[in-house]
Amino acid sequence: MGKVSLVFFKEDCIGCHACEVACKQEHELDVGPRFIKVLERAPLYIPIYCHHCAKPPCKDACPVEAISRNEQGIVLIDEDLCIGCKACAEACPFGAMQFDDDKEVAVKCDLCIERLKNNEQPACSKACPTRCIHWGDMKKISKEIEGSLLQG
Repeated sequence: MGKVSLVFFKEDCIGCHACEVACKQEHELDVGPRFIKVLERAPLYIPIYCHHCAKPPCKDACPVEAISRNEQGIVLIDEDLCIGCKACAEACPFGAMQFDDDKEVAVKCDLCIERLKNNEQPACSKACPTRCIHWGDMKKISKEIEGSLLQG
């Protein structure tokens, strides 16, 4: 698999928060950090999530190089290296970086990297009843967008 992306069609989001629940279950997250958060701004639902930026500002802000981008384009945090300074959280333009108070490290979406290794879709995408969460190769996502637009 080449580079992967995660895209939300927020116009199709119904604000059910199934993605948030699935993500928390998949990553066994306690109260506090959320890798996906859907803001309700009636009539809009705005998903907040890691965009796995091509040039991640969080990576540039990290003073100990605990953040990297793998060959698939997934931005990852090495919790063993993280010193919990939160510089990455301040640098993220999407508000996606979270902090685990118990571990005292930065945490964020890893695009369910373990699921991807098993050819499974990210938990958020699988749980979405409206299929507004797309992932994979950008060409594949572009075709899905095109198909969606043609269907009206």
